[in-house]
Amino acid sequence: MKKLCTLLGVLLFVSGSAQTTNVTYKTSTLNFSNPERGFYKHTSAGTGTYKALTQTTITNYRVLNNISLIYRAFPLNDFIDTPISESYLANMQSDFDKIRKAGIKCFIRFTYSDDQDVPKRDATKEMMLTHIKQIKPLLQANEDVISLMQAGFIGAWGEWYYTSQADFGGEGYDGLKATTTNINNRKEIVEALLDALPASRMLQVRTPTFKQGLYSKNALTTTQAFSETSLARIGHHNDCFLASSSDYGTYNDVTTQYPYLAQDTKFVPMGGETCTLNSPRTDCATALSEMKKFHWSFLNLDYYPGVIDGFEANNCFTDVQKELGYRFQLTTATFPKSQLLKDKLPITLKIINSGFAAPFNERKAYLVLKNLATNQVFSILMASDPRTWLGPTELTINENLTLPTNLTTGNYKLYLHLPDNMPTLANRSEYAIRFANDNIWDATTGYNDLNYTINVTDINLGTVDSSKINMTIYPIPSNNELTVEFEGINDYQITMFNSLGQNVIISKKSEANKTIINTSNLSEGLYFLEFAKGAFRDTRKIIIKH
Repeated sequence: MKKLCTLLGVLLFVSGSAQTTNVTYKTSTLNFSNPERGFYKHTSAGTGTYKALTQTTITNYRVLNNISLIYRAFPLNDFIDTPISESYLANMQSDFDKIRKAGIKCFIRFTYSDDQDVPKRDATKEMMLTHIKQIKPLLQANEDVISLMQAGFIGAWGEWYYTSQADFGGEGYDGLKATTTNINNRKEIVEALLDALPASRMLQVRTPTFKQGLYSKNALTTTQAFSETSLARIGHHNDCFLASSSDYGTYNDVTTQYPYLAQDTKFVPMGGETCTLNSPRTDCATALSEMKKFHWSFLNLDYYPGVIDGFEANNCFTDVQKELGYRFQLTTATFPKSQLLKDKLPITLKIINSGFAAPFNERKAYLVLKNLATNQVFSILMASDPRTWLGPTELTINENLTLPTNLTTGNYKLYLHLPDNMPTLANRSEYAIRFANDNIWDATTGYNDLNYTINVTDINLGTVDSSKINMTIYPIPSNNELTVEFEGINDYQITMFNSLGQNVIISKKSEANKTIINTSNLSEGLYFLEFAKGAFRDTRKIIIKH
């Protein structure tokens, strides 16, 4: 009988808990909505009578057209010389409420004129600062649905050109001929905007020259990124993308500004619109190449029609549609076959980001465990930052996760969850990131199903040292009774577990150095007996067969 017990111990050791399972995932070709990326729709509050957003229209952008982002222009033409009216501010809040209800986000810009030829195209710096102070409470209150803000305010269209204010450089200002006073005045507006925005949100400026002139000619480094400094919070928008060799003045030296922008936009948002047809530069080859190089996250679907139509005619529209921003795909994952409650859970995820960019706003990743018996859900925060999941090469994420202290034994389905970082949206699936794989998306929860179930137990089902206690167990397989004999057995607490690691209630009678366990009411199968004395544990495998 002792030989049999020794053999069982060897079998347990060979089947150890270090064994793992690999899961392979199939890539999806579908186009679908994901937060803060993709083609966007242009909307404006207009001048004169406020043009409010229509709830049905913006809801259908997402539901019918897979659009998750809108541009919301707030023209302040009527307030060049006066504070913004309370009714205008109230209408803005109503718009944000509708955006939230629709399950989308917006990026915003404030302007004073859309005509470069009118004499007065800007408010004074002092009035701009007054307006920024007025909108600050709205920006703070609606942090969840404001994806980012464009600097705006200065010049026609808020693009920092064609300003009528000498304080900002006057006519024809291009950033190269700026005086120290011009630069300081513009920087004052930028710093006021960054202060008005929540610290989690970024600002975009119209050309690389503007950011370089205000802060640094050097692009962001990995150590500077996502630090919430002014430098780390300023991105770029190009509103004449592909329109000419300089994109209508977006660049004044492509030999230095292309490499600068390619590096900087790894960490800050890039997006905008086309503004004229300029074949072959506006054709697919250059468009795709530059959107990839400069990590584009969003592009105007409405303008310029000729360019967008050209994407469709030349069969790259779908590529642009899918690749703007991020597009995460799971390739494989590795999980342990079973998991002890007291141990860290090792996982390996291999991911490809086939999109042009990574998420630019903070977003955390969670491994979710769902108990199959109780449906209780446990989320475990991962260390990896999705903002660093930049393609095109495959990423390997290795983590050793601490299980929650209130986790119980049982079988758990595993999911990957990338919810919105804001508490108001964290439980809304429309704001969670969907992976581009077949048969993994749960639209109700916003979880990505990892197609794996793990058994969590509080006994080591894999590694047992049979030499700890010199015992005899018989008969094996057991029928109606199981006898265990060893010296001092009455000093040990005996617990039985089934193959799922669940505690099994047993009746037993003890004699000198012997315990007899009634197994007549137990189902056939594999069980484990744990002998505990203080911190000491010895676990044995038994088989019941009637």
